[in-house]
Amino acid sequence: MIALSRTFDAGERREIRMRAIFEAGKLDPRTYDEETIAPFAIRLAPSAWRELASLAERAWAELAAVEHALLAARRSWSALGIPRKVRAIIAASPPPSERDVRFARFDFHPTTEGWRVSEINADVPGGFIEAGAIARIIAERLPGLACLPDPARVLARAIAERIPNGNAALVHATSYTDDQQVVRRIGAELAALGVRAHLASPAHVNPCGEPSGSRARLSSTGAEVDAVMRFFPCEWLGNLSRADRAHWSRLPADVVRSNPPSALLLQGKRLPIVLRALGISTPTWSEILPEVKPIGRRSFARRVDPTGFVLKPVWGRIGEGVVIDGATSSAAARHARWMARLFPKSWCLQRRFESIPLREELGFTVDGAQERRHCHACIGVYVIDGRAAGAYARVAPRALMDGRAQDAAVLLDASLDSSLDSSHEEGFQHASP
Repeated sequence: MIALSRTFDAGERREIRMRAIFEAGKLDPRTYDEETIAPFAIRLAPSAWRELASLAERAWAELAAVEHALLAARRSWSALGIPRKVRAIIAASPPPSERDVRFARFDFHPTTEGWRVSEINADVPGGFIEAGAIARIIAERLPGLACLPDPARVLARAIAERIPNGNAALVHATSYTDDQQVVRRIGAELAALGVRAHLASPAHVNPCGEPSGSRARLSSTGAEVDAVMRFFPCEWLGNLSRADRAHWSRLPADVVRSNPPSALLLQGKRLPIVLRALGISTPTWSEILPEVKPIGRRSFARRVDPTGFVLKPVWGRIGEGVVIDGATSSAAARHARWMARLFPKSWCLQRRFESIPLREELGFTVDGAQERRHCHACIGVYVIDGRAAGAYARVAPRALMDGRAQDAAVLLDASLDSSLDSSHEEGFQHASP
């Protein structure tokens, strides 16, 4: 169902890295002085992809309904952990509409209980370059394996269909190279479809006055845009000046948004806690997401004991602050537990699942020596406008996907459906439909 490909040798790795930089636009091929691209791909059976796609689409349909319910239950927003200034932006913004292009990513793990999700990235998920352009480069090295849809192309096509030959603002945190590379990739796909892309800071976006009241204007260039693709976390909008926050609240309803600010209602790790309190049922989402429990309401009310659970910050990213026994260093775990005791509303506990490591493969060190390796994998499945639209993986030797995890292409291998490896598949069960 899921396995590693062969490991690339040193020469192949160099070529993949150079092509990733100059063809795919990946500007961070190394971090912590280590390669960010894994020296192998993830092979996924077509049946496994169909299952993941179905689970992601059904879960998104439930969460889209949840979003509308939460928009009518504003008193619950504080319990989600959303900062006050950001709650004001969401409340003042037009509600989601069919013109908006929605994109999200579900992070799946192969476990002893079947596919389980650690979180949904409903606001600004990344990985577009790795899921598309780099996957195509790596597939050339692995004959017989097929690429999944390119989410950057699917997203660009959805925007272009709404604003044919129009203008789109690609809003991002301009001081981060890894954010800029994503919007440049999406901008290239938009340009191929006749849409002019304008890179912008969130402080550049302003509502237009009459007579162009159905568009937005960029203060940096004066350009009027028909769509705003936001690759800037919604909770960071609260750090803008009062005037700039007001501009985001007053964007015309006719401007295509991807994503609207209300996407943040689905992003926080405390969402399942709030849904239980409101009595909202989400059968598929509850099936694939492990139980989530609150820490408490009062600082220092009790010691945080994550035994059998994973300790998570509500707004954490790339594994920051996550505590998994046996995977997190003792110093990092102590710091996270103290922070959770100080700010219990900003943390939660998620029941731990047993991640299945992928089979050991023959690897190569930098100096050419051979070594044995195994890894845990997290497969991020994109959903765009309600349909599954590709995937990429992050892999690590531990069951913690943090900043040192590597990116891996996910490619389809039909041979896995006809000949499953019993040693690799032992204990793995499909999630219930």
